[in-house]
Amino acid sequence: MDTAFMAPMLQWGLDFIRLVQTFASPPLTAVMQIITGIGGMLMFIILLPLVYWCVDEKKGLHISVMVLLSVWINITLKFLLDQPRPFFEGYDPSLGMVDEHMGGLPSGHAQNTLVLLFIIASWIREKYFKYAAVIYMCAALLCFLIGFSRIYLGVHFPTDVIAGWILGGIILLGYFLLNGKIEALIAKGIGSDGNGIRLGMIASAVAAFVMIIYLPNDDALFPGGTMLGMGTGYCLNRRYVGFKSALMTERKGVVKYFILFARLLLGIAGFLLIYFAAGKLFPQNTPNHNLYGFVRYALGGLWISAVAPWVFVKLRLAGTAARTEPVSCETGKKTDE
Repeated sequence: MDTAFMAPMLQWGLDFIRLVQTFASPPLTAVMQIITGIGGMLMFIILLPLVYWCVDEKKGLHISVMVLLSVWINITLKFLLDQPRPFFEGYDPSLGMVDEHMGGLPSGHAQNTLVLLFIIASWIREKYFKYAAVIYMCAALLCFLIGFSRIYLGVHFPTDVIAGWILGGIILLGYFLLNGKIEALIAKGIGSDGNGIRLGMIASAVAAFVMIIYLPNDDALFPGGTMLGMGTGYCLNRRYVGFKSALMTERKGVVKYFILFARLLLGIAGFLLIYFAAGKLFPQNTPNHNLYGFVRYALGGLWISAVAPWVFVKLRLAGTAARTEPVSCETGKKTDE
């Protein structure tokens, strides 16, 4: 992107970063690195499966789709705009305290954490309505700290962070306006019969294809592959497993929370095993590394939404609900398998 017309604003951004970094110290830098890490992949790897496995699998699917959509939009805009970061050549290489390789506009940390945290805050508010203001203030404070940490560490101009917040707000607005209709469509389509299950799997494949067709590189493979795995796995769970994360009524007190912790620990361990094992099996220097990377993320999504729930059920760490029965295309009646 030609940044000549933005030169005054970017110069102001450089001056602002330099001003912020005059207060830098090793302890403060360590804190900022921790905060920026919270807004990265680690948060998604823990929170998205946590919601799916331990809170509500439908909510887990919804928030995963929204976060993956946000990540894809962010990566696509970074690729199209290709705005340099403050520490790139031609600006001030001394500002960068951590390494980044893509363009900086808009900030993914600012955008994606806003989407994630405010959706979660809206769910918490439903249960604790009288504390709604406090809940949203906590979410806003964490979003601000994550965005500020990116400026402090010299990896984003202030305008990158502001743009990320604005874009995240637009995505959130779309979610709150359309979520009810989308949820009803999913319940009607995926939850009605075997044909709906197949339709859901096809929709997941189409969404994944759209995400990678324009930008088939390492960065776009994460949202595309994970979308395919999560969507397909959710449909398979509805058809074959019947995992329901909330079915814990027969367990009370400490036992209940021990089981939820066991789910999370076992699930994350399995995910990391798949992720790193696939990385060893499909090294990046192979001719088809993009395809292998896509498969790697798809397997991770499939583990989260179908395989791990199946393991939980087999180990009696979770209960099951009625599964969707297949429907004969000829008679329209349920068939026995």
